[in-house]
Amino acid sequence: MIRNLSARLQTLFVLIGLVILFGIASPHFLGADNLLNVMQQSAINAILGIGLTFVIISGGIDLSVGSILALCSLVVADLLVAGHSTVVAIAGGLLVGLLCGLLNGLITTLGRIPPFITTLGMMLIARSAAKIYSGSKPISGLPESFRSLSGSVAGVPVMVLVVGVLYVLAHIVLTRTKLGRYSYAIGGNEEAAWLSGVPVARYKVAIYALAGLMAGVAAVLMTSRLNAASPLSGEMYELYAIAAAVIGGVSLMGGEGRVLGTLIGALIMGTLRNGLNALNVPSALEGMVVGGVLVIAVVLDRARHRKADAKPAEGFKRYRKIVYVGLCAALAIAAAVSFRAASESPTENGILTIAFVPKALNSPFWADMEQAAELEAGNQGVRLISLAAERETDVERQYQIIENLIQQKVDAILLAPSGSKELVPAIRKANEASIPVFLLDTRIDQAAADSIGARVVTYIGSDNFEGGAVAGRALATKIGGQGEVAIIEGISGHETADQRRLGFLAGIKSHPGIRVVSSQTANWERARAYTVAENLLQAHPDIVAIFAANDEMALGALEAVHAAGKLNDISLIGFDAIPDALTNIRSGRLFGSVAQFPSEMGRLGVLHAVALLRDGVEPPAEILTKVEMIDRANVENFAIKAADGE
Repeated sequence: MIRNLSARLQTLFVLIGLVILFGIASPHFLGADNLLNVMQQSAINAILGIGLTFVIISGGIDLSVGSILALCSLVVADLLVAGHSTVVAIAGGLLVGLLCGLLNGLITTLGRIPPFITTLGMMLIARSAAKIYSGSKPISGLPESFRSLSGSVAGVPVMVLVVGVLYVLAHIVLTRTKLGRYSYAIGGNEEAAWLSGVPVARYKVAIYALAGLMAGVAAVLMTSRLNAASPLSGEMYELYAIAAAVIGGVSLMGGEGRVLGTLIGALIMGTLRNGLNALNVPSALEGMVVGGVLVIAVVLDRARHRKADAKPAEGFKRYRKIVYVGLCAALAIAAAVSFRAASESPTENGILTIAFVPKALNSPFWADMEQAAELEAGNQGVRLISLAAERETDVERQYQIIENLIQQKVDAILLAPSGSKELVPAIRKANEASIPVFLLDTRIDQAAADSIGARVVTYIGSDNFEGGAVAGRALATKIGGQGEVAIIEGISGHETADQRRLGFLAGIKSHPGIRVVSSQTANWERARAYTVAENLLQAHPDIVAIFAANDEMALGALEAVHAAGKLNDISLIGFDAIPDALTNIRSGRLFGSVAQFPSEMGRLGVLHAVALLRDGVEPPAEILTKVEMIDRANVENFAIKAADGE
């Protein structure tokens, strides 16, 4: 019994140890506000984890909860915007989640289809349904009464209170009801459970319905938190929820685990992310750390099972584990103390700290902007923190990063918002903390900002509409004002993508012989653009030109055109003038790219932030950097200037 208790408490010990280590390493981590922040940031993952815990214990899997969350959030937001009451909107979102979960369970049981396949299909169906339902655009303009769900009661966030209530109920259901007992029985041995009289099919349907319902609850809270809903919400969230359950001791083999362990697993993941932000660990390492913890959790789980069947250790071997853990803990504490000593010096010397938060750091565009910002920060004698989400579509993660920076009390934030509407509440939080926010590259939705009183100091970036128009005029000249063309967009509904698309349409408007036959999104990604371009070429074989809203997508489309043997027949133009694009422009494979000078954005962002903080000099409300069409005629001259930092 003592051994079993020790095994159950292992994850709790890990959580306590992480809190202590981050508390030692960072002066901000153990603040009451930040600890509540960790719990609030873990809430969505924890709620999804409830449903996944039941599913995994029963021997199944559910890959659809992230997509169901997106669909439910859009239903909630749409009902609210249409004028329905908060109760009706919440009920609508929960009902959609419940129905999706029921469908997963019915197909899995009646069709005898593996849950991996069923829920993978639902993941794709629900995501597509979300895009169709919303026209691939975010929905905002929600009533203030709905925002109360993201508020606080007696200083405790409502989301944290909801999580607490749900976990108490889930624990009771799992340990005191037939649904819980039968979940263990089905996961342990489904055939034996059936032979014992357990109505397996009925309870498996109920389990998947519960998972869908929890996705609906998570959707309601996320929609309130972001004050908007997006068809791209929840990407990868199913994997994070599975990770929380596994870290918390739920066996992927089924038949074992506890819902409270999942809560601890979700808190461990939230603590890691928050703590790594507090220590300013590069964003690229964040996934490595969380993934490593997940792998270690599975390894320890397997080792525990093998140890349970082995002969008890004798002599020193009985205490070997304690000694090893003690040594590791001592080393970790020493490292944390050293880190604390090293990181406190800038604050003590009164050095300004400016945070740079791009959409991601997964392309040369953002890397160039970051490098220029770091160079200017060094010239100005200020400290620059660079943090970003792994994907440009992960709005919630960028929201969390801003919250963490507010807890660190940075002096200013340079932000390239992943969502022009969804990030507005985060900007409002920075306003309340008296932290000025400078926008780089992407604007926010002004109506959404005005509705809650969010303010930014300035926008620093290119005129994306004019850049799109430049591309349109150049491409029209290239193809002689005649022919079918296609557009590969960025993230639909986001300001940058929409402005480039609209600008391109304006640029070709004076050429009635040009017909846009398709406009498809590829979410700024090269691999997805390859697939989109392949499909476009099949559906529209007479296309003579393609405009891609960034170079990553242009290069993906370029390879698809090359594979189809149509490089000499189709002209492609991109946006950003990254090095790979310049190489292909030189060779003649890519017609051109619109340069928008991200380095200048990063430099000006730091320069104006320092001027405001040190001298109180307010920048203009808008600082536009130039755009320039790059083709074979001027690519070499542009490359030389770029290398010289001009």
